[in-house]
Amino acid sequence: MNPSREPGQFEGREGYVVGGAERVEDKRKRQAARAVTAARGGGGGSRGVIVGVALVVLLALVVGFAVWAQNHHKKGALPVAIPAVPAAGVQYPVAVQGDTIVTGSPPAPVTIDIYEDFMCPVCGQFEKLYRQRLEQAAADGKAKVVYHPVNILKDYSVPPGYSTLAAGSAFCAAQAGIFPRFHDSLFEHQPTEDGPGWTVANLQQLGHYLGASDGFGRCVQAGAQQRIDTSTENASRYIRALEPDHQFGTPTVLVNGKLIKITDKNWLTQALNGARR
Repeated sequence: MNPSREPGQFEGREGYVVGGAERVEDKRKRQAARAVTAARGGGGGSRGVIVGVALVVLLALVVGFAVWAQNHHKKGALPVAIPAVPAAGVQYPVAVQGDTIVTGSPPAPVTIDIYEDFMCPVCGQFEKLYRQRLEQAAADGKAKVVYHPVNILKDYSVPPGYSTLAAGSAFCAAQAGIFPRFHDSLFEHQPTEDGPGWTVANLQQLGHYLGASDGFGRCVQAGAQQRIDTSTENASRYIRALEPDHQFGTPTVLVNGKLIKITDKNWLTQALNGARR
């Protein structure tokens, strides 16, 4: 995703929670009715009616603000832990090579390079559409899928830096032997853009749940800001060298070194069919 995008241009994973809104509204109506009744019974005249109306308006404002504050506070709210997605049911080799995480067999006839940002909502949509087919292709030896974690949206979380932290932790996960489920879990439960991101403790907890050793936790804690900043800059230069008119964003996908348009829904089918020739 391009960080210069207009707000709301892409659909993200908004974590709105509106529990209790109907009950609050019902309570407000009952309280308002009691206020009007009390005002009419107490004064019996226009002064009592005016006071009652004023109370109703004030009560409506207070309750309305409370409902707004509740929902505003919960926008983008995250649970206490990152839920782990089920295992994919297929297995394939995973290895860290430089600034990339390579999945599948190196001799595979097709190489698919994917540049992703864990904060990018379009990357989340991309993963939902193609994750299972990419994993199956890697397991069947049809494709070598190479992930390039980048941090284009490093300033689009509160506090800033979640995409950098997540990208660095992906390398830790690959070294710990838990990359597929770790990667998929972060995209399945992706934070809302411009909202709070998962913390170091959240990432460590997920890794340990997936079976990583204590070394994984230390790796995540150490961080990898310089590494991810550098790899993102290198990726941007590489993509611009391939196509000078192309503005680097996420997700960016290459098939056998050629930039493809993921708006073409048949791109993956065509890539895998080419592997059979």
